[in-house]
Amino acid sequence: MNKIWINKEVKDRDITKKFVKGIIEEILKKLDLDGVEVSITLTDDESIRELNKNWRGKDKATDVLSFPINEKPLGYKYKVLGDVVISIPYAKRQAEEIGFSYKEEVLRLLIHGILHLLGYDHEKSEEEAKIMFSIQDKIFEDLRKEL
Repeated sequence: MNKIWINKEVKDRDITKKFVKGIIEEILKKLDLDGVEVSITLTDDESIRELNKNWRGKDKATDVLSFPINEKPLGYKYKVLGDVVISIPYAKRQAEEIGFSYKEEVLRLLIHGILHLLGYDHEKSEEEAKIMFSIQDKIFEDLRKEL
């Protein structure tokens, strides 16, 4: 059993907490993860820009940020993977640009963010990028049918 926290800072009828929680449960299942905790924040461009500036030194909005923790606090039932933050307006624009539905793009970003929590880093090397995007694409293709 996993613990999933959803913090929704923006109003959006299409991307509900229930929708996000269901997707996260499926992603964790596909990754064979059990007994983990993850936090998802759905926010706006300005908030994610501020986080991107403060944590990565990039003063611009982005689609998704991940903040890995990857620890199991003493006496705590769950291994805490960390936090994934998604800009909902950015995801909506990006979906239109790349030809995905809005929900497909949120699915893709959630997978991407969770893979970063697990230590995958597409910016490290070309080989690492191939591995990460291969896993991401497989999970995406499996789960997009259910949207």
